[in-house]
Amino acid sequence: MSELVPTTPDGPTGPARRVPRWAVVVLAAVVVLILGWVVWAAVAQSSSTGDADGPGGAASPSSSRSASADPSASADASEPVVTPTQPAPGEPGGGATDDADPAAPFAPETKPAVGLDESAPFDSGVVARLVRVESVAGEAQGPGEVAGPAVRVTVEITNGTGAPVSLDSTVVNLYAGQDLAPAEPLSGPGASVLSGDLAVGRTATGAYVFNVPADQRDRLQVTVSYDPTVTTVLFEGAGPAA
Repeated sequence: MSELVPTTPDGPTGPARRVPRWAVVVLAAVVVLILGWVVWAAVAQSSSTGDADGPGGAASPSSSRSASADPSASADASEPVVTPTQPAPGEPGGGATDDADPAAPFAPETKPAVGLDESAPFDSGVVARLVRVESVAGEAQGPGEVAGPAVRVTVEITNGTGAPVSLDSTVVNLYAGQDLAPAEPLSGPGASVLSGDLAVGRTATGAYVFNVPADQRDRLQVTVSYDPTVTTVLFEGAGPAA
């Protein structure tokens, strides 16, 4: 018969070791501190994120002080930005609507008419005069010319400028009748065109013949131009009888 070994609550090998109470208190305090630090860090991180990115985040003290120190900052931010614009032509400050186009070709003006026996000054200082306006029998010498009653106009040009003037571009035209129809030029008799350089203070003369029927001489206009960049002068009056 086996012998029973008595047992006790502390185990068969001896009494169990108990944890000291102070160690339990210290461990609990450490756990509480760790949990408190974790909670504080989470709250601080959340608060920092909300201040930086959240729509309701409060302004920093420096920003608040700057806004308070400059009261015009908020007013300027709320006012619309006005962009200056160039005024359109015709508006105040926009210039005239009829300004000359710099790309347009030059179109010289025609001076007001003077009588057939008067002098006509150009704007440049050159002066033109019709020495004679006479009736002649026109001669047909060039292509397309038709002989017949004609008017010969003798033109005199005086150089009143301070430099020589070229007469190579001189153009003389005649218009006849109440409708001022262009008269056809003829080669003679006695026609001679103005050309060459005219010295300062000197005078040159040229003769131009135009086919003008006798019934078209009640009104004549003669235009003279020596330079396409200078105004044209105009003579007007009754022509000679046939």
